Amino acid sequence: MSTDSIFDLMDEHGHEEVVLCFDKTTDLKAIVAIHDTTLGPALGGTRMWDYATEDDAVKDALRLSRSMTYQAAVADCDTGGGKAVLWGNPLRDKSEAYFRAFGRFVEGLLGRFVTYGDLGTDEKDLRYIQRETKHVAPFVASGGGDKDGAKVTAYGVFWGMKACCKVVYGVSSLKGRRVLIQGIGEVGTHLARYLDQEGASLIISDIVYDAMKRVQDEIPSAEIVHPDKVFGRDCDIFSPCALGGVIDYKTLKRLRCKIIAGGAYNVLESDVLGDVLHKKGILYAPDFVLSAGELFQSADRMRAVSQEESLKRAEGIYDMLVRVFERARRENIPPYRAARGIAIERIEKVGKVRRILTHPKDIGL
Repeated sequence: MSTDSIFDLMDEHGHEEVVLCFDKTTDLKAIVAIHDTTLGPALGGTRMWDYATEDDAVKDALRLSRSMTYQAAVADCDTGGGKAVLWGNPLRDKSEAYFRAFGRFVEGLLGRFVTYGDLGTDEKDLRYIQRETKHVAPFVASGGGDKDGAKVTAYGVFWGMKACCKVVYGVSSLKGRRVLIQGIGEVGTHLARYLDQEGASLIISDIVYDAMKRVQDEIPSAEIVHPDKVFGRDCDIFSPCALGGVIDYKTLKRLRCKIIAGGAYNVLESDVLGDVLHKKGILYAPDFVLSAGELFQSADRMRAVSQEESLKRAEGIYDMLVRVFERARRENIPPYRAARGIAIERIEKVGKVRRILTHPKDIGL
């Protein structure tokens, strides 16, 4: 990827900063994308994935960090948007030195970027990062089994689904609704439990058979569907909870659902697909709103909170989506456009307030 193309992408997505980090000793290749820090330090997870190309890694970092900005703004949090992408194989390339090297790069950003675990990284990896930097989100730094980010994220998706059902079916109950969960990782598994308790009819799919079997052993009524058959399957709600970009022009034509609501980020291959879904009458709940639950483990001033408080705040995603859907209806626009509009307006208004000088150090007062 050329330098000019990186700047073009930054301009297109509205980024402030993109940092490329390389450590020859550990073969660390890291991309830290800082999208917007108007509301506060850029908060975002550290994702490790074996991308096919450098272009793919950079583009993923850019799209994910932008989503974090919108997510924080809509969720009324005082953080900006960022994301770290480690270009490597999480099953082969991890080591203590690898993550400590990354931690030193994070420390060098002097608090502009604050991170936590994401796809491909776990608590052990975060502990190595913490040895070199204090800029790790407190809900991770505090540790403890009572702060399960996946559980809170899934709970937020669950309440978001209820808001979607209220719009489409007139009632918020999920009882009897056929929900197809694509990706039975931690978030997908917790979501399946919430849905089962609500009386939903579960269809699950994952590229790892053992993951599906574990959920089916716990919830015998859950039906397993092969990953290749996901997009032709009839359901009320399609819930992507794995990687993003799963809905493109090809898969969109095969969708057999009324609602798309999942825990994955950047579900749509491109924004224009959100307009296409709107025209087709399929309600697409903006992923950056649905996935905001994890943010609620770190309160407004980056203070670690209890899981009970996190779950209570995650219920608020219902009201957040109601607000988004109401604006979308009023302006006759797709929900993702309505959600971004709400986010951008808050950033602009708070940004103007923050122009008020509070610490006039430069003039010696």
